Amino acid sequence: MGTMRRSAGAAIAAVATLIAAVVAGCTATPGPVESPSATASATASASTSPAPAASATSSASPSTTPTTADGCPAFDATAASASSDDWAGDLSDGLWGVTMRVGTHECYDRWVFELTGDGGMPGWSVTPHAASVFAVDGSGEDLSPALAGDASLEVGFGAWYDGTPLDRAPYGGPMRVLTGGFVAIQEARIVGAFEGITQVGIGLDELRPYRVMWLEGPPRLVVDVAK
Repeated sequence: MGTMRRSAGAAIAAVATLIAAVVAGCTATPGPVESPSATASATASASTSPAPAASATSSASPSTTPTTADGCPAFDATAASASSDDWAGDLSDGLWGVTMRVGTHECYDRWVFELTGDGGMPGWSVTPHAASVFAVDGSGEDLSPALAGDASLEVGFGAWYDGTPLDRAPYGGPMRVLTGGFVAIQEARIVGAFEGITQVGIGLDELRPYRVMWLEGPPRLVVDVAK
């Protein structure tokens, strides 16, 4: 009888050991999470980053965003576009520029101009050019030197890129960003400001569909160019 109890106890101990081994084998330590890498620029940072969360306020807000066959958002703007017919009269004296940057995402390259202050979206316009030059506001002369790339987007918006005319802080960001070989955007350059309207040139490899968005927190104007 004592032998049978010892045998049963040994069997129970063996089963407990087997269960512990199985549980230990099912527990794995998660691997490291890789952060996106930055791409160096000759003048300012142009970064590779994941697509942003869909918390943006778009210039046109459809209920469903069309997508292409590869799952990328479909941009339908190819000609000149603006926030309104009288966009140049929609000036904001409560906003001024902080910085400009360019990044690349899986489906598009993105230009961002960040502002600060109080005020809603200023008027804006985007004009595609099948050349890397266009007329400079105020002088009417061709942009010189030409933008990098074979085409361009001329961007205008109704706020000073520099806060000095408003007795605010001067602009501290880059005047020019070279991307170092992004697919679509080759360069972004602040051309200047005239009568409260900032003019920016975005150099492209070729004319491509684009979209324009106004985002809050902080306020910024965004142009995405399809790859």
